[in-house]
Amino acid sequence: MPEDNDTDPVEGTSIAEAIEQGIVRAVFQPVVDLVSERAIGWEAFARVGDSEVGFDQWLQTATDADLGAEFQFSALRAIAAQGVPPDDGILFVNVSAELLHDPRFLDECTNLGPRLAVDVRGAEIDALTGLDRDLDSLAAAGIHLSIDDTTAASLSMIAEVRPSFVKIDPSVVRDVVGNPVSRSIIRAYLAFAESEDIHIIAEGVERLDQLEVLRDLGIRFAQGYLFGLPSDTWSRPSTRRVRPPAIFDDRRDINERFEMASDLHAVAEIACADLAVRGVMPSVYVEREGVLRCIAQMGYWQVLDGIPVLDSVMARAFRTGQSMLIVPDDVESFIAAAPGIVAELAVPLRVGRRMIGVLNVESTEEFDDVLVAEVELVALAMEQRLEVVGAKLEQSALHRLAQANVELSSLNDISQIEHACARLACEISGLSSAVLTMTDDRGVHVVKTVQGPLSAELSSLPAHVLITLRADLERVSSCLTSGDNDGLTSVAMDSLRAAGASSIAAFPIRTTETGEGLLIVADHAPVGLDLEEREAMEMLAREVGRSLDMARVMADLRDRATRDPLTGLGNLSSFQEALTALGGRRRGRWAVAMADVDGFKSINDNHGHLTGDQTLRDLAAVMNTVLRSEDRMYRVGGDEFAAILHDVDEEGAAEVGRRICEAAASVMSDFGAALSMGIALPVVGESPTDFLDRADKMLYLVKSEAPGTSRVAPPPEP
Repeated sequence: MPEDNDTDPVEGTSIAEAIEQGIVRAVFQPVVDLVSERAIGWEAFARVGDSEVGFDQWLQTATDADLGAEFQFSALRAIAAQGVPPDDGILFVNVSAELLHDPRFLDECTNLGPRLAVDVRGAEIDALTGLDRDLDSLAAAGIHLSIDDTTAASLSMIAEVRPSFVKIDPSVVRDVVGNPVSRSIIRAYLAFAESEDIHIIAEGVERLDQLEVLRDLGIRFAQGYLFGLPSDTWSRPSTRRVRPPAIFDDRRDINERFEMASDLHAVAEIACADLAVRGVMPSVYVEREGVLRCIAQMGYWQVLDGIPVLDSVMARAFRTGQSMLIVPDDVESFIAAAPGIVAELAVPLRVGRRMIGVLNVESTEEFDDVLVAEVELVALAMEQRLEVVGAKLEQSALHRLAQANVELSSLNDISQIEHACARLACEISGLSSAVLTMTDDRGVHVVKTVQGPLSAELSSLPAHVLITLRADLERVSSCLTSGDNDGLTSVAMDSLRAAGASSIAAFPIRTTETGEGLLIVADHAPVGLDLEEREAMEMLAREVGRSLDMARVMADLRDRATRDPLTGLGNLSSFQEALTALGGRRRGRWAVAMADVDGFKSINDNHGHLTGDQTLRDLAAVMNTVLRSEDRMYRVGGDEFAAILHDVDEEGAAEVGRRICEAAASVMSDFGAALSMGIALPVVGESPTDFLDRADKMLYLVKSEAPGTSRVAPPPEP
């Protein structure tokens, strides 16, 4: 085995070690149906450890070391370890043509799921033409053939090997907007595909203008950075509100690229893309209403937004108009959006005489003078372009929030507000799932309502995750993911991502009456909320807190209006409301009981009114202990009580009455007092006045003949 070429020139990692130690890993990029905007499958790419070197270069190194097949099998095992793609998606895997006739290949394929397509480069299509038996074996096993890098293959050669998929090379897609030759090539492939029953996939789609041309040409399937970067999860394609990313592979002068920008957002995105290739994490914040708002970033998975201009490194640069370069460990006000940051550079942005925001750059390595100068040059170029296109951040209309506020204002029940909160959060944010948690008396977060396909994951978030999120939100107005599923993340957000969410946004719920809460929205797709949606969600969270406070106040007022303040039982008005609510049930399995304390006056006269009040409280408590869950007791006068007994006949009503009187005796007997009770069951045609009168007459009969007991009144005479 040659020792000179079995290591990667960048990492110095031995191919043999990579295979033996199992450090080959898999990442996946969605392949999108442009009609449904859903993933039909994912292409798997192999990576070695943390190396950014592409699979092809590793494979070439492995092949030179006579380990090409072993390296590819190691990659296939890493892909298989991630399980089967969701939603019956197709799994595209890259292999060499030589591997197809390895007797081990089909056995490895059995671990990759039922819907598999093998990607073979067009440069190797000559080798495929001699593999008819192996291709027939693939077809018999239900495995599709896909031809990649079509610039190296002719249409006649492709037709000979009968693939299911053909991928148009990124070099053709890249020029599709301005180059008529590229469009002609795509038309030719589409016409060929229609005659040969082949599916065409356009690779390397990075910009919306490319996507628009491809759709006009008739392309149905596509993949590329526009829909999502390769990720270690089965990330859903980001197809909602996609802006053209600043051109990743365009190395023209920054000012030339800024000429393409027509607004503030585009300028910010191009600046971030330009700096991101230097291995740093750039972001652009613009001031609005006293806080700094993030309008573009690269390299982060989560974003801290709504930073007050009186706090943080960015705020100091904004206030002073001077660049700030700091080491996080030396600055108390540093807010960490990702672990491992060792340096932060904030450069103020000024247009005309007005300070508009900050170009902020963080890095996991120390800055040198060259990088600082480059960042400041980018900031200067941004200012010059913004002088032309304008730097005003337009006020949001927030129509969905306005509608949500109207609905919330009409609700006065706490549970209704909580359930509406999750639904409204999904409507305003556009994300599919939401959960609302509120702290209880012990400060523990309790799930109040949840909605959407991620309900199970959001309902089972660990307590420490919620606590960490709540602590983060003490200093900022929101915490959310950026739409980049591969950026660095905090421990709290990492656990959420592991639960299946590619997008998360969290907002604090603050109340004065019902505890503190969290409103969290999530989605499988890596979608970043824009500024309007962030502000709307923050306002929704505040309105939910206000509505919960108001509902609590209203509930207290209703409770006071319907409860006896001394005993906590329902009062006379609530007793009458309960009878009214029974409506036309003049007959059936329910009864009304009237009760009175015999000798209560002597308790007040001999022991004082305080003792009398306490005795009534104790009496109410013991009566409640023997009542069934469906029954209710009321205090309707000084020492007079009433009860509504549900689902009872005459015998059952008598038994409940007996238990109540016996329980009352445990409180009253020491004072020489007792509780007497009369019970009546309504009959057909009897008015509430009549059956209450029967119960009341039976009560006074009991008081005169057998105090301390209960009796059921006979039905009225016909």
